Parts: sequence; C-alpha cells; structure tokens
Amino acid sequence: MKNRDEELRVLKDMNNYFGDSITPIIEVIKDEYLIRYKTDEVTGEYIFEKKPGNKNRSKIKLEPYEEDIITLRGIEERLKGKKAFVDFFRFSEKEYDNKGFKGMELSFKLSRDYTYYKQRVLQIGHFKNLIPVVSIKNGFKVSERELLEFINELRKENPSIAIRITDNFIEDYLELLEVNLTREDYLMLDIRSQRVDSKFIELEEFQEMETKASKILLNSPRSRSYKNGDYENLDYTNKIDNKVAVLYKNYGFQGFGDFGGLKDDLPSNSGGNGKGAALGLLFVKEENAFYSIVNNDTNMGVSGYNYVRTEILKRLDFLDKEDNCVVIKRIKDMRIKFGSWATWNNITLSRYIHQQSRK
Repeated sequence: MKNRDEELRVLKDMNNYFGDSITPIIEVIKDEYLIRYKTDEVTGEYIFEKKPGNKNRSKIKLEPYEEDIITLRGIEERLKGKKAFVDFFRFSEKEYDNKGFKGMELSFKLSRDYTYYKQRVLQIGHFKNLIPVVSIKNGFKVSERELLEFINELRKENPSIAIRITDNFIEDYLELLEVNLTREDYLMLDIRSQRVDSKFIELEEFQEMETKASKILLNSPRSRSYKNGDYENLDYTNKIDNKVAVLYKNYGFQGFGDFGGLKDDLPSNSGGNGKGAALGLLFVKEENAFYSIVNNDTNMGVSGYNYVRTEILKRLDFLDKEDNCVVIKRIKDMRIKFGSWATWNNITLSRYIHQQSRK
C-alpha cells in the first residue's frame, strides 16, 4: 500500500491482522511532517489569525522543514510493534499516465536524486520494526558494485533487507544476489501487471535460483485502465486475476504480495466532477476472487453507494457467512451516509486483509 491517508488508516485499523503471515509493504510517496505553529517570540504563546469568511480565529501553521519529517516514525507508530517493509517509491517518466505533483512531491525528488534516495532508505535502520526495500526496475538500474555497496551499508543497522526486482533484471544481478543475501533477507520478484500465466518461463528460471533469502512474488493484478463502470455487477469479476495468491507456492516462493484489490496508481492533477459509477469490490477467499457490485448510474456519484451497500447486505450468506467480518460490520453500520470513493477503497483493502488472514 502507498502511504496515502486512507491506506495509512487501514495500516492502523487493521493492525491486529498483521504478523508473520501478513506483512504490509509500504510504498512511501510523500512525507508526513510534525505540525508546528507560530508563537510569540517573547511569551511563547500561540499567535492566532482570522481568515476571510471564518468566524473563529485559528493558529498559524508554519512551513515544514526537513527536520520536521516524521514519515517513518508515523508508520512505525501505526504498526504498534508489527513489522513492515518500506519502499521509498520511485517511478520513471513513462511508467504512469495519471501522475500529478501534489501528494507525491517526495517520489519526484527520490526519482531524480539517487544520493537522496539512498539517504532516505538508510534512515529505515533507525526503526527496528521496519525492513528496507531496495527496488530495481526500468529506469533505476545500478551497477553491481553500487548495489553491493548499498547492501553492505544497509547491513550495518538492518538485520533484514529486501531486494525488489523486475524479472527483466534478474539475470544482471543473479550471482550477486545468490552470494550476498542471507536467510534473514527477502528477494521480491515483481512481475508488475503481467498475468502469472504469461511468466511461467521466468518463474521456473527464478525457482532454480540458489539463494538463502525468502522468495516473494509481487503482482499488480488490477489494471489501471478499467473504470468503475467497466466491472461486472453482482458477480465475481474476471478483471482482477488473483492467481498469484494460489500459484506462488508452485514456483518455490515463500510468499506473495499485491495491492489488496486497489490499483497501482499515483495521484492525479485532474479533479473529479463528483460523478462516476459507485463500485464495491469484496474479496472472497474461498473463490480467490473479488465480488463486484456496481451502480452504473454515473450521475449519482458517491450517492450510488447506497445501492452497493443494499446489495451487499442481501448476500451475507456468502460474503459474511461466519458473521465475523469487521468490514461487513462497518457497512451494516452505515445509515445516512454511505461513504466516498476513498471510503470504499479502504473497504476493499481492509476486506482483503481480513479475508487473507483466515485459515
């Protein structure tokens, strides 16, 4: 999950479900800052201002500085002692179509300044429950010497490290990774949005790779190209291929990772007009599939989630047959307001975590 507000809420609220069997990967795209307010230099008391159109006065926020960054501390506090992988997220120019600057200023800087990227990844070693991830993909390849130096630097303060690499670069680093990763480390093969069926040759070759590290298969099975209205209504969708969740063991992987039913997307500069199809996606582990509920009346916008909620509650015989899903309880408790787009992204991700935690 990326460290956007809604996903950070999931990190905190679903904390009880994390552990040895489920460990979140946090893609850091923005920084969180300690909020400071302007004070009187003599008395030390807060200075207030009254903004146009407001009845009440408010404290004056100060512009944040580098030393005010609390991103990693905030992640660790939400984890409450649980472990997580942290990937300071970089992207190449043509990797995403809908990127905007607002909400991902840090990723822009990381993507263009390798020295700063290394500096931030090395900071992860100050937090005992966070595992640093070094990503190698198109646009961000380094020499073997540079990678080995980086690994050795990370070793000084991190008992475990993770290398996240796309399949097209495995051959370039094969010997280095076989020799230099330990039993405490993780090697993450990222096949991105490609279907697992199409990568069987690469997966078989990866299976033969001799490494002490735990092998993890990463996938982004929900295409960014589909709009909400493209999904099936009242049926298991075929637009999210979740086969990685069951096939990873066949290729010798110790685990898998995905985006929990969300798109691997970046913030966009384009604002919405409040319209669009209301979509609910609820994962059902027995089917290894997402049940899709869509209100195709795009004029209703988020008001269409009343329909989505109603149809979910009609199907509790298979969506919550054990009557213990914390997400279904949230949906039941909706009365007058039925949530926003962000609310239902939260629901999709939280439900996925809950279902995958079941035996």
